[in-house]
Amino acid sequence: MNEGHFSCTCLGATTDIESIRDPDGRIPLGSFTALREQCIALRVVLLPDAIWPKFLKWHEAPDDVASHSSILLLAFRRGYLPCITGPIHRYLLSSTGILPNVSKQYLKDLREKWMLDEEPLVRHQQSRIYRGKLLELQFAAWLESKGHTVIGLEATRKGPDIETIAETGEAHAFEVKFFGMEDNDFGIMVKSMGGYPAGGAISAYQPINYLLFRVYEAARQLKNVAGRKTVVIIIDEIGWFRFDMQVRGNWINWANPQFIAPDDTWNEFMSHQQKRYPDLLNDLADTVRGIDRIQVFRQNAAFEFRLEREYLRE
Repeated sequence: MNEGHFSCTCLGATTDIESIRDPDGRIPLGSFTALREQCIALRVVLLPDAIWPKFLKWHEAPDDVASHSSILLLAFRRGYLPCITGPIHRYLLSSTGILPNVSKQYLKDLREKWMLDEEPLVRHQQSRIYRGKLLELQFAAWLESKGHTVIGLEATRKGPDIETIAETGEAHAFEVKFFGMEDNDFGIMVKSMGGYPAGGAISAYQPINYLLFRVYEAARQLKNVAGRKTVVIIIDEIGWFRFDMQVRGNWINWANPQFIAPDDTWNEFMSHQQKRYPDLLNDLADTVRGIDRIQVFRQNAAFEFRLEREYLRE
């Protein structure tokens, strides 16, 4: 893989500037604009000229319903921008530009334009997808900090999200799934922000069933991959409360995984998924047992990973 850790101004952008605000509460874009001009990751990959004017215009009159703001701009404000731009420099860029083997679709997906949609719920859904795309590169960098050498990425070839060689010489393949704030929770938050009473029932079983379903999807993707196979589930800090009790309590028997106490809502979800995976219920356990390891992480606002639970195949 590319060792693109050449010097860039963005890698030193670690000062928290949350306290620097205009009288109306907004943070000036001048410093961020100046940094973009100096950083190829921002200027060419994340915020290219094709979307930059729209990005600026939107933030001149930002959303007042859901308080949405650019993930990149928030990271810059809080001093965490290198956690986003650093992996892009490392894996996708040289000192002169984008590496020739980087997928055009992957580059397209890394453009931050989710906030341009008019509908708040759609913006929320698109921002969650965008976070998941950034996270693949962030997790690759985290693996290298733990002694792995990255030899393959979805960004540069067909295959699993990340392939590495461990310090032991063992080959590893990782499929990464991101869980952001759930749509219903977002709806409750927006109502509450608007001054309306908001709340709702929370199923204890649906979150862990959904986690198992995503593990199944990832296990299918890893089925024919060489090396030690790991499914990585990364849950955003804000949505962790839905999974905390179930993950800590080991609600899933990973030696014989099955969905727990399915209700009408879950059965409706499954009816749609079985159109994609007709044998889902029949091959769920065997497919999941075909992987070597499941890791569940929590990621906080500083983009730090915390391993909460690990399941190893016996």
